[in-house]
Amino acid sequence: MKNKLNLSAFFILGTILMTLQGCAPSSYPVKAPALSTNQFEAKIIDKSLKITDNRTLDADFKFSSGTLNAELLFNGSAINEFQYLSDFTFKELKNRGIEVTSNEQSDVNVNVETLAIRNHRTNGYTPFITFTMLKANVNTPDGVKPIAVYVKRGKVPVWSFEELIEPTLNEPLSLLVQEFSAKLNQLLYNQKVSDLAVTEIINKIKNNLKKGETYLDVYQLGFGNNATALPYLRELAQNSKREYIRLAAISSLGTLKDIQSFDFLKEISQNSKSWSDRAMAIKAIGDIGTNDSFAYLTTLKSKHTSKNSREDKWNIELINLYLD
Repeated sequence: MKNKLNLSAFFILGTILMTLQGCAPSSYPVKAPALSTNQFEAKIIDKSLKITDNRTLDADFKFSSGTLNAELLFNGSAINEFQYLSDFTFKELKNRGIEVTSNEQSDVNVNVETLAIRNHRTNGYTPFITFTMLKANVNTPDGVKPIAVYVKRGKVPVWSFEELIEPTLNEPLSLLVQEFSAKLNQLLYNQKVSDLAVTEIINKIKNNLKKGETYLDVYQLGFGNNATALPYLRELAQNSKREYIRLAAISSLGTLKDIQSFDFLKEISQNSKSWSDRAMAIKAIGDIGTNDSFAYLTTLKSKHTSKNSREDKWNIELINLYLD
């Protein structure tokens, strides 16, 4: 009798868990992004910048869409994703030591072409996955330069969907703002963190490699725009067994435009057993931004276009951030 009761209790608990996993809310509250704390070596003051929403807002456009069409809320209201990106980009640059003001008359115009979060989930036992992405074209004195951001995160909720908000929404939104700002700096101001700051970040990572959250520090090595971080990033990209640390390192090789890693990244994009690794290698190749990079992505796109799998569709969406 006791065994029957235990089995009944287990069945009831399992049913509750499945119900919690299957019943997603209609909206998720997100918070302001975390801002970088390491300042660049030189401060820049009195620069102006114009960030323009240049997305095509057709009838089917949604900022947050996918398997679960949940609305995102910020400060209690439906998020204005472009205003969120613009406002916090200026704050992120200021935190880094670049005093840039928003000016509609500025000669430096950043046109945001894509800004979206796509989500996917197969069933109640699989991770809820988000792909947070941005594409922008920057008008510079040297011509139009592209910027792309792509962050993939996933988590299986155990008790409720509230567990998903931080890892699959808040963290990617923080990385979106930080990476967008870092690439604007790289294109327009070319400031970097000090060698000492790189060493301090590397030591922090080494002391916390067993903690999953240290992957965010790995991204900071790329955002710091200092090439002295490359040897350690290559080591992590090749040898780390922790997925998000490895993905952050692969992504950062592209952010720092590490041409030396081009063949290594091609190898990952073709032969890694992990789609996440393959996708981050594609992103890094796009970020390196050479003629060889774009030729390779063009070849990849043609291969994926001839197929119709879920991964092929995801890869084309990623590649289009760099080619279209």
